[in-house]
Amino acid sequence: KKIKQVLINLLMNAKFALGRDGTITIRSEMNSDGRRALIQVRDTGPGVESKNLTRIFDPFFTTKPTGQGTGLGLSVSYGIIKNHGGDIWVESEPGKGATFTIALPIP
Repeated sequence: KKIKQVLINLLMNAKFALGRDGTITIRSEMNSDGRRALIQVRDTGPGVESKNLTRIFDPFFTTKPTGQGTGLGLSVSYGIIKNHGGDIWVESEPGKGATFTIALPIP
């Protein structure tokens, strides 16, 4: 249920970033040594400004307009993934979308 919560949050953020136009891609694979499952959520939205990349998982940090976000979704998602022994990170260039990658251990 917790991983589902993370994925829904990433999808909702991607949908918000796209507005009415764009593409969201979900991809999964095993890493090369077969010890971690990788899940990516990629969007073709405006991307994340480089000044915000280091703060994106901070509690209460949001780039959404007032009243449209609490800034807790990515922070909570980060905690859930870490509690499952995994990692989560974002790669983005302004104007070229964002890719959130989750890596979870395979028991």
